[in-house]
Order: sequence, then structure tokens, then C-alpha cells
Amino acid sequence: MSSSAQPLRLQRLGTLFLSFAFAVVGLGVSINARVKANQAVNEVYGAAPNGATVNVNTKDISDVGSVVLAGCALQVVLSALFIVFVFFPRRTTALFLRIQGWSLYFCGLWLLATLIPFDVFYATRQAQVSATLDGISVPTAEIQSIEQALGLSPYYKDASYLKLVAILPWFAFLFAVIAGFVLQLAAGHITFGGSQNNEKEP
Repeated sequence: MSSSAQPLRLQRLGTLFLSFAFAVVGLGVSINARVKANQAVNEVYGAAPNGATVNVNTKDISDVGSVVLAGCALQVVLSALFIVFVFFPRRTTALFLRIQGWSLYFCGLWLLATLIPFDVFYATRQAQVSATLDGISVPTAEIQSIEQALGLSPYYKDASYLKLVAILPWFAFLFAVIAGFVLQLAAGHITFGGSQNNEKEP
């Protein structure tokens, strides 16, 4: 089989498109969550009275969310690039398809390794809020009453924008794995077809 053959062309195109589309969705909700989280923190800072110093610590989920965002961005770029390669049959070799497949497996592993801790943090943790007024620590009960008055909750699970990040990028993970598997199958078609042709030669 020549390297110009296009094994599983439509399947590759379809799964790569879904990988691209859901990675875009994951990237979008991750960016939206970062913006909304910054707005919520700034709202808390803005509500602080004169002489008060407020500290809102969301480093745990923020750091993991940044890595989820980066993983989705990488998957967007790679999926788009591999879609372009579908339309260049001369580049379709077994090795090239395997590299594409392993690249998307890597994206899937990246998302799996980051979405699990993100979902754990989302379900079980909260922002750590502390404040001082003229150098005197403000009681936790007083901080909570201010949060309630502002309609804010320190629990991550109460933030709808974080819920989107906890759910939607899983579809990007799923289709990264599926697209990677289809690419490996396509590479196998070329390898198997090539060996069959060699056996037929006198």
C-alpha cells in the first residue's frame, strides 16, 4: 500500500473534529471560569471597608484549572493540525499517523491527570478567606455574614462557572482518546496492507 492511501479518512476527520470542538469548549469554559473567579474575588475586595485587608486564597483549584486550560489549548492546536493533514494524503504514513495518535493520547492523559484533582477540589474544598481590620483579625463568622450579604459562597461547588469546567472538558478527554485510537487503527491499516502487498510480490 502506498503512503498516499487514506485509511479511515472519514472516521479520522469525524473524530478529530469532535476532539477539536470539545477541546474548544473546554478551553472556553476554562477561560470563562478564570475571568468569573477574578471578578468574584475583586467583588470581595471591593466590599471591604476602609482599613481592612482581605485575602482570598483559591490557589489550589486555580493552579489545577490553569493546567486544564493549557491541556485543552494543546488539544485544540493538535486536533486542528491533524485535520489539515487529512487533506494531504502524501503525508499519510503509518509512522506519521501513529505519532498523531500518541499525541492525542498524551492530551487525553494530560486532561485525565488534571480533571480528577480539579473535580475533587470542586466537590470538597472552598476558598480560604481571611481579613484584618486595623491589624485585628476579623472573626470567621463575620466574614461569612459579609459573604452571604454579597450573595457569595466560598464553596467551589456553588460556582456554576466552575461546574462547567468540572464537566465539559471530560468530553475533550473522551474524544482525544477516541481520535487517538482511530489514528492508531488507520496506521495499522497501512502497515497491514503493506505487508500483504509484500507477500503477494513474486
